Amino acid sequence: MFTTHHDRNRLLPLVREQLDRWIADPKGWDPSALHENRWATIGDDVRALLLQHDGQDGSASTRVRIIETKPDGQWITQLTVHAPNARERAAWAWVDIESPDPDSEDPRSRPRRVGTPRFLAPILEIIDAWDGAARLTTRPVVIRGDEVDEVYRALIDTERRGVVFVAGNDDSLPAVPWTNRIAALTRFTKGMASCYVLDGEATRLLNDRLGQAHAVLPGRLRTYRSQVQPDSVVDGLRHRVLSAERIADDGEQARLARVLASNAQLQALEQPLQASVARVHRMLERIADDMLVNRLGDSGRKPAPLVPSQPRATAAEVRRSERRQDDANVQQGMLLDYLKVKVGIDDLTVDRVDEFVRWIEVGRSSQEAQEDIASRLAQLQAELDETQKAYRDVKWQLEDEQLENRDAVDLLTRSEETVRTLRHRLASTGQAEVAWTAQPAEEDVSRPDSFGELLRWLPKLKQVAFTGDPDHAEDLDSRDTLGAWASKTWDALLVLHDYATAKADGRWDRDVHGFLENTPDGCHEWPTRRHARDESEEVRTNPAFRRRRVLPVPASVVQAGRTFMGAHFKIAQFAMISPRMHYYDDTAHSGHIYVGYIGRHLPTGQTN
Repeated sequence: MFTTHHDRNRLLPLVREQLDRWIADPKGWDPSALHENRWATIGDDVRALLLQHDGQDGSASTRVRIIETKPDGQWITQLTVHAPNARERAAWAWVDIESPDPDSEDPRSRPRRVGTPRFLAPILEIIDAWDGAARLTTRPVVIRGDEVDEVYRALIDTERRGVVFVAGNDDSLPAVPWTNRIAALTRFTKGMASCYVLDGEATRLLNDRLGQAHAVLPGRLRTYRSQVQPDSVVDGLRHRVLSAERIADDGEQARLARVLASNAQLQALEQPLQASVARVHRMLERIADDMLVNRLGDSGRKPAPLVPSQPRATAAEVRRSERRQDDANVQQGMLLDYLKVKVGIDDLTVDRVDEFVRWIEVGRSSQEAQEDIASRLAQLQAELDETQKAYRDVKWQLEDEQLENRDAVDLLTRSEETVRTLRHRLASTGQAEVAWTAQPAEEDVSRPDSFGELLRWLPKLKQVAFTGDPDHAEDLDSRDTLGAWASKTWDALLVLHDYATAKADGRWDRDVHGFLENTPDGCHEWPTRRHARDESEEVRTNPAFRRRRVLPVPASVVQAGRTFMGAHFKIAQFAMISPRMHYYDDTAHSGHIYVGYIGRHLPTGQTN
């Protein structure tokens, strides 16, 4: 979460108050153990650092970093608040939470979704929080017709980082139930996204200003990413629309809430920090690192010897002290004899024991410093690994997109050449008017723009049945920002439907791969290089890999209710995700194709 607030003097105390309450309850840790510019233990296996820095220009920065060590790894919660010196500039708060990598041997397993910490909601209810020109609240903001300027400014604001959810209406939907439903769908996005619910007039006015490509229709929920460009039709593809049918489906609510949260989270993570925020971040990181290094250096120095004090006392006090000292001397004598044996020093004295105690304290401090440094190095290594992974992913994505683009250009070139040839032939037969007149498509050429929509469209394909886990398919939506993967998957499903229909009609008697090599006229096509008849021998014979491809089918097809699905369509190449669609061809018996999996590339020897 990144938010700004216009009262620089109130932001820090309000945020710290809520954070301390969260530390104490429900966490049960000790907020009083936090001390300025020091690492401290605030709970079992919980270390925390409080950094405070006052700039020479009058600015003030505070950072609290909490590292909680759990069996699954380290959870890091970091809160940064900065109040600039200039009154016209807003103060800001930044909350960042890092969870451990999923404990899985499969690198393609879905990442853990980090929940919203409980201290965020009270903060958003107390302060006026903003993401650029968009309001950050705990519930959707209801907008009437005369308030629509606020939504428009929020959408086009170039400084906005998070997504904005906008729900349209035509006054046919009851305001309160509709708002409550939108609130339930966006409940996991608090602090990361803004949400507005429009009335009928506001919906019409906003759509007039945005244009058709960016409009939000009544009964729909649209996710507007940053950098909205109303004058660009192509830009409209970036801002996904949730259909009225899915919003109204009670069975979809939990899944949709997770999808929207994932979209908001990825958007927040992908956006770079503003230059001024990055400068504060680097400054605080340098202070923290210098502090760790200095602690380790101080702990290695020999402690200064204690200088015994010489208090002045009365005669009676001296006698009482002497009697106590006699008793203590007996005990100390026994202890000194024991220590002489343990440390191998004959002239062990009380002063030497005091020196040993100070060395023990130094050792404890050194051990804590080393543990904190080790934790910091592990964090830096994790950041480096993540950066390198992101670089590789972007590099692979660029190469994959270049291949996809080359295929698309080749296909377009061949199609244009075919159209040109057919037009010349029609013209040579005296049908020039027909050749150069655009004809309406005889079939529906629309495509689903998300996997959620694709799953709802699947019943249209009577010869194809989906038996897999919808969550695996919808997990792809968070990475498929333009809906390209869903569109390609639909094309592959259309190919399977045409194949099954052709076999039922007696027009085809070979397998799917042969169908792709010699596609009958009028049927949908698919490149053979993006289809696999079966998995490799390594995958088929490896129990762990094979098990992941044993997928559900009706018991009428296979009595066990599951069967191995090695045949699959290669939807796209995208680094470690590279979506795939696995299926089972039962056209020889039931006449159907069963799709058992749509999702991330399943594990192989190369991925593991």
